[in-house]
Amino acid sequence: MNRNSLYVRVLLVIIALVVLLAFLNRSARHAPQDPWLPSSFNPVGAGSMAFYQTLADLNWPVERWREPLSRLSAYGSGNTLIITRSAVATRVSFSDQEISLLGQWVQKGNTLVLLGALGNWEDTRQLLREFGLIVPEDKTSGSFSDFLHPLDVSPSEEMRISPVPEAHENGLLVLPRTPPLPITSPSLARVLWEKEGQPYLVDFPHGAGRVICGASAQILSNDYLSQGDNLAIVLHLLAPDGQPPRHLFFEESHHGFSTIFALARLLEHPGFRFGGMLAILGVLTFLGSSLVRFGPVLPLRKSSGRSTLEFIDSIADLYQRADLRNDMIAYLFRETHQRIVHRLNLPPDATHALIASRLEQAYPQLPKWKKLAQRFDSRDYVSGLPPTGWLRVARELIEIKSAMA
Repeated sequence: MNRNSLYVRVLLVIIALVVLLAFLNRSARHAPQDPWLPSSFNPVGAGSMAFYQTLADLNWPVERWREPLSRLSAYGSGNTLIITRSAVATRVSFSDQEISLLGQWVQKGNTLVLLGALGNWEDTRQLLREFGLIVPEDKTSGSFSDFLHPLDVSPSEEMRISPVPEAHENGLLVLPRTPPLPITSPSLARVLWEKEGQPYLVDFPHGAGRVICGASAQILSNDYLSQGDNLAIVLHLLAPDGQPPRHLFFEESHHGFSTIFALARLLEHPGFRFGGMLAILGVLTFLGSSLVRFGPVLPLRKSSGRSTLEFIDSIADLYQRADLRNDMIAYLFRETHQRIVHRLNLPPDATHALIASRLEQAYPQLPKWKKLAQRFDSRDYVSGLPPTGWLRVARELIEIKSAMA
């Protein structure tokens, strides 16, 4: 074994070990801060799967909504839709038509819950304006600091928020350090929780329905749901009279969750990891084994083709054997005639003139059939052909026969 083969084998072994460790240690946790999208499918810290399952255990009519928002009107009034927005850039923006549909849906007597980074994106700022709130323009969007925000993996500082006395709410709200709601005129809304005069959770009517805005989607997250009185506060917001809504929908189609997290969940599955590990090790084994030759070297013996002298000897034998030559040319004519009749769909007793006319129409480049075939009507024609004559006739018959194949 030479030195290059040894190096290649060592490299393949290292790659196999790295891949094996990557599969064994793979999990859906993206970073210590869990900057994953706040989806009800997401079991990590920033997700809200625990809250979804808690509502299901309490027999609340919870559903995941991934259909067009225009179909919400089919459920009538008394329903609630929860929309969460992460600061991570992976998301799908709301269109102007969807924002208008949400405004009309709330006016008919439904409740809309907006939680998260509502001031980071133009579509959510426009959504707040749809409900009559005054939202300042975002002057920092696209800055370098905003670009680094989703990459910040340092643990966030918690903040404890007490309810506003005028709101007559009870409990202690625990959230990570997050900016307040981007609302400069909260007079239209009823502030429920605030910090240093800045609103963090508001509630205001809109037509026959109402809208709830929260500065952070972490109020529903798996990490913060059990802290403070978050769970009791959220349940009271969704059912202020103690009666759950007719339908409680978690909107899942606008924060870009499905592809990224579904892939992570797939990689986390033990069966998929084991199968992928075997596939990678198999590829590495194949690549490694192809560099090594097993067994003695056996030269490939190519079979020699027909030599030129052998062909000339066969032709010379036909020149000398007139009986073989005549039988061969007669058989070739009969087979060519049958193939023409079959190909042109003619009766077996078709005349040479009919065959010649049809053949001329279909294959004008072939030799003339009538002149060639009339010679074979005489039995003496074949036996009287000179060696050069039967070779030319055989070539013309073979040309016609090949075209009929």
